[in-house]
Amino acid sequence: MYQVKKKAVVIGAGIGGLSAAAVLAFSGFDVTILEQNEKIGGKANVLEKDGFVFDMGPSLLTLPEWIDEVFTFCLKNPRDYYTYRKLSTVTRYFFSDQDHLDVKSDLVDTAEEFEKVGLAKKQFLGFMRKWDDIYAISSKTFLENNIGFNKMFLSGALKWVKKSSISDLSTSMSAYNKKHISNDKVEMILNRFATYTGSSPYETPAFMNQLGVVEMIKGAYFPHQGIYSIPSALKKLCLELGVNIKTNSKVENINYRKKKFFIDTENERINADVLLSNVDFFTTQKLLGRKIKVKYKNLSTSCLVFYWGIKKEFPSLELHNILFTEDYKNEFEEIFKKKLISDPTIYINISSKMEKSHAPSGCENWFVMINLPADVKSMNADTIKNLRELVILKISTFLKINIEPLIAVEEMLTPIDVQNRTGSYYGSLYGENQNTFSSIINRKKNRDKKWRKLYYVGGTVRPGGGIPLAAKSGYNTAKLIIKNES
Repeated sequence: MYQVKKKAVVIGAGIGGLSAAAVLAFSGFDVTILEQNEKIGGKANVLEKDGFVFDMGPSLLTLPEWIDEVFTFCLKNPRDYYTYRKLSTVTRYFFSDQDHLDVKSDLVDTAEEFEKVGLAKKQFLGFMRKWDDIYAISSKTFLENNIGFNKMFLSGALKWVKKSSISDLSTSMSAYNKKHISNDKVEMILNRFATYTGSSPYETPAFMNQLGVVEMIKGAYFPHQGIYSIPSALKKLCLELGVNIKTNSKVENINYRKKKFFIDTENERINADVLLSNVDFFTTQKLLGRKIKVKYKNLSTSCLVFYWGIKKEFPSLELHNILFTEDYKNEFEEIFKKKLISDPTIYINISSKMEKSHAPSGCENWFVMINLPADVKSMNADTIKNLRELVILKISTFLKINIEPLIAVEEMLTPIDVQNRTGSYYGSLYGENQNTFSSIINRKKNRDKKWRKLYYVGGTVRPGGGIPLAAKSGYNTAKLIIKNES
């Protein structure tokens, strides 16, 4: 007998939503994606202007095998859809004394870099070896599965204790690193990995030092044609599998009755047997008509990004660059107390270093980002103007040249834009921060507690934020849907 396909609707065409849609379509579901913007990609979008091309959101690619598994599940060769190459220098870090250090793709090379500032190679390699062992346990325990207080979690917890100690859950990342590294510059580099979850290294547990393993040991990559090639590849896969992608379709309301979802957009009402949201968890709750329970202090960081087309090339800069603040601790105190940032750490990504077509000859495309509080209310024109002047002054001081006259093209992304364009609650990039072990363990699940045919994917739910984790959330959750709905 002919069996009618179950209808699945995915809200949001970010990497998590596209990944889930492909897996569901391949498995026999009738899948529609509703995307509010003109282009797919979510936070991983693209901006093109006057010969410059900018990846608008995440710019660092790690763990590409987690993206590849979406394609291989669908019996496709990932290399037919996108390609990448490994970086030799991952990130260049600049300090207030004008010194700089490079994190390399080879851990021993990085250790030799750190020896330049007095950290013994053996000490650093031993430090990373411990966190590599813990990462291996964590990856198997909950990065690749749905974490919970079950046998798998308890087994993993026992292994963590053997490799580490209970104090790693109560001691902050920064305090642990000061005790075990005792090198101000290397400590700052290691502490920075807390920002990958929108958290503070002065609050998040030392347990999160394992985040550094992904970049420093597993390596970083650059995809051919830039980060946007990844959502583009996933879109191509989805279309080949029959997914209906509707752009310019902003969801305004969601109802559930008689075991069906009714999703209202600006133009139509669509029903579904299964609903999967790739939008911020808290924004989804608003669409459901539910009350939101989250305190500001628990939200992750937001950001301010300048997209600058620069009429000059800077050999001293790499693909990924960090210009550290003089007082890192003060910066995070300001962020999590909703104060105006006085001396921000600046991230500069220049994809034209790798992809020459992203900028005209003799020019560079700068993605310049600082972390800010998730606080859209304080983002007025004067605040942004002051921050822009601060960023230009700081970069100019580091490079010993006034960069403002070199800016040929300029666009920006504010916390308000992050909220409006991607549905991020108050502009927070990762939903709730992970400043406590409790917040890590209690990160929002991929299945709704009340409506069991409602699922969540993306950077605000398990397993976390970033390109590979978003793809993993889509892949894992789609397999969970297949298991539950087949």
